[in-house]
Amino acid sequence: MLLETRVSYRDATGAERVLRMADQTRSERGSITISQSVEPIESGEIVFATVQNRGREPARLRWVGFDVDTGFEASSAARFFKHGYQSWSPSYPVVIGRPVPRPLRSRFARISHQSEADRPEIAPEGVTSELFTVIEADQARERLLCGFIAAANQLSTITVNSPALVTARALFDDVWLEPDETVEVEPLLCWRSQQESARMAARWAELLGKRMKARIAAPYQRGWCSWYHYFDTISESSLCSNLDRLREVRAELPVDIVQLDDGFQLALGDWERANAKFPSGLKKVADRIRQAGFTPGLWTAPFLTAADSELMRTHPDWVIRDDEGEPLAVIKNPAWTSAAGGYAYALDPSNPYFCEYLERLFDRLVHEFGYSYLKLDFLFAGAAQGRRYSSKLTRAQALRRGLEAVRRGAGDDAFLLGCGCPLGPAVGIVDGMRIGPDVAPYWGDDTEPGARVAIEAIFARSFMHRRLWLNDPDCLMLRRKETRLSSEERFALASAIAISGAMLILSDDMSLLDEVDFRLFRMVTEIGQEVDSLASKQPVIAKTMMSSSSIRIATAPAHNGRWYLLLNAGETRQRVSTAGFLAAGKRARMIDRDGERDALHEIELAPHSACLIHSLS
Repeated sequence: MLLETRVSYRDATGAERVLRMADQTRSERGSITISQSVEPIESGEIVFATVQNRGREPARLRWVGFDVDTGFEASSAARFFKHGYQSWSPSYPVVIGRPVPRPLRSRFARISHQSEADRPEIAPEGVTSELFTVIEADQARERLLCGFIAAANQLSTITVNSPALVTARALFDDVWLEPDETVEVEPLLCWRSQQESARMAARWAELLGKRMKARIAAPYQRGWCSWYHYFDTISESSLCSNLDRLREVRAELPVDIVQLDDGFQLALGDWERANAKFPSGLKKVADRIRQAGFTPGLWTAPFLTAADSELMRTHPDWVIRDDEGEPLAVIKNPAWTSAAGGYAYALDPSNPYFCEYLERLFDRLVHEFGYSYLKLDFLFAGAAQGRRYSSKLTRAQALRRGLEAVRRGAGDDAFLLGCGCPLGPAVGIVDGMRIGPDVAPYWGDDTEPGARVAIEAIFARSFMHRRLWLNDPDCLMLRRKETRLSSEERFALASAIAISGAMLILSDDMSLLDEVDFRLFRMVTEIGQEVDSLASKQPVIAKTMMSSSSIRIATAPAHNGRWYLLLNAGETRQRVSTAGFLAAGKRARMIDRDGERDALHEIELAPHSACLIHSLS
């Protein structure tokens, strides 16, 4: 499969060089040497490589690339799975050879959704996947998975310019390679199989998770979050009124976690101090949540700060800098700051003093204030490209170092939820991970993403659950007032969360909910817990992972038989046959927003609607 290996680097003069190696185990150019070995596995191979500087002058490593023969004809009708960079980045199938969409114009968008803000000529964004991909051709019996099975040290990309050729690159970010120093490249898996794409992706995730010691032992998570009703207007009084209601209805609505989201902080970056809306302070808020019988949860964005924060004023040296030496702005949000421009700046986890601060901060938030469930948001900022304290750490290593500092401070028993995070470097540190963009109290369209794109992400990344972490599909909204979601759309979102077995976090003003809403929550809990209990051995499979059809189909294990989800994300009514997965004569029950009944051989789905089918053994 492996055709050629290349090392792109800058020598001591700053000149760009490329070292190439084909059909060899070792190659040398000037002072730079690359060595590699190939470990055969069933129907595939794993490539291990190291790069060494044997000279007297340091060099800067840019990337190490592997050209892989897919085994498909260049003229094949084929598609690949374009996997996104971080939690919110879209993941979807791409037809190879079709015109690619325009690259992201906004630099903020490229910083947050690409591992390289500016893609090189050999890796155009439209045909480049992050971390791994699956390729399938119409006339081929086998599919090919190509992906890195470690991610602690380098971000990585897979570019599919042709059905016949894949280029996988491990990014070294211009770090210095000193004389006599050797670095390892993350191992690359190339594997053929007749299995469906989602099952292959689950096997890749299992290999990555085992190598990086993924944290997958946390129990099923059920909670309440303030964000999708109150957003940044949340106050102590609003939080406490919901807390009181959650305690009253706990028998009907079993929730374990109450999480305070964005809107409490005095300034972006000053996480220990609450604003005037929380006069009791964060510790007393946590005490009240715990006394009500719930686990206190708190939102932070540990790698972001704003110009009007105490942290920015006292430690400007902790901020990543741009090419002009100015603080690196990575997002604009006037709600976070009164400073001119409304910018948030990236903090630098390659700085050991900043990491020491993170460790102290999260030790206090957990062990003094009492928040043992921590949502860590906008984590891509820690991996943003810019001038850093250390030129010896790749961006993946810097991000991971910052996350490790948070974990040390929080302790092993705290539940860490990553969000807006480059996925690979967080494996083995976080317990949960957002796997899609923000949900919203409306369905959305191409100009206004909403619940629809969050549901698409549940299908696209369901295979990660209990292999890399607990998947967080974002919040469920049940309310029938103060929302633009229809009853069909609420049921579709609830069903997708249920069949994924993932975390279940509610986000409504509790005064708006009644027994009808509670019943839907209990359905999601019952199905979700059942799927979750079996997911480590039997992954959730998105059967339409490589399809662009508006009909989405997923299947998950049940204690007695299997669950199936049929979902119509499109704008027209459609009929779906169950003949492909329900054997003749096999008993099956169907659940939709109107209730439960025997499943039909053909099901009509309205736009934005779904049904769950339980096929009995």
